[in-house]
Amino acid sequence: MENLKIIDFNSNIFDGQMNTAASFYPEGMESSTRREIMNDNKQKLMDKIGLNYQNIFIPIQKNSKNSDKYPNGASYTLTKDDINKYTDLYDYDVYTDIVKLTPETRNIAIAFPAADCAVIKAVNTKTNEVVLSHCGGEYIDRYLPMQTVDALGGNEKDIKVYVSPFAYTLTYQDPSKLVWANDERVWNGCKTFIENNGNVSLKVNVYKALKKQLLERKILEDNLFISPYDITESDLFYSNSKGYQDKKYAGRNLFGIALVDDDKNIEETDLIKIIK
Repeated sequence: MENLKIIDFNSNIFDGQMNTAASFYPEGMESSTRREIMNDNKQKLMDKIGLNYQNIFIPIQKNSKNSDKYPNGASYTLTKDDINKYTDLYDYDVYTDIVKLTPETRNIAIAFPAADCAVIKAVNTKTNEVVLSHCGGEYIDRYLPMQTVDALGGNEKDIKVYVSPFAYTLTYQDPSKLVWANDERVWNGCKTFIENNGNVSLKVNVYKALKKQLLERKILEDNLFISPYDITESDLFYSNSKGYQDKKYAGRNLFGIALVDDDKNIEETDLIKIIK
């Protein structure tokens, strides 16, 4: 558990696309070309923390369309055997909400491609274990932020939580379209109805709900680091909500955490931080 660094990293729009979806590329581009572009972009990002792009593990998360895929809050610990099976961990498909790295699997990154949704990275500073989850609104609604901390384990005083850039608020011009914020314990005080010329919209404060849930899980406020970047207010990131209006914002960022050897020479920025 010695001689390693824990790195919180977040890509931005200038790092390029971190997904191969056809809608994010010129029409008609072959899938192999899209993957090659994505891999080049991932490598440029990994160069900043001294890793190979093939050492990024990205789990597959269920949604409302396949809700029976695994139990809510399922956690998977990446092992040496997993790493040795695949030249590129991108090809390793594991369905789970949460993924954990231990010092045994150093020089590996875990990440989620994301746009408006938050990615939570939690660190046990005693054991040097880390966990990661993708916490969009529907996942906050089912307490995934709390479950992420639970999956890490340990004394709350030893746990630090880092939250990626995300959309702090979401506005629905038609409130009936908001189908995922169902648990009033989660969203109490986080919904505001706005009336304008007889029309009523609904603003959801995702930031408040996310922070409230983590603090309720006894994470110390001094150990909670939420990105200062509200994706919908910044031109630095791909964003679902902005992408509908301007295609240049249509895409995915890559938000993750890595355990690397201590001898890696890493330059910190506002999007890449050495946690320990």
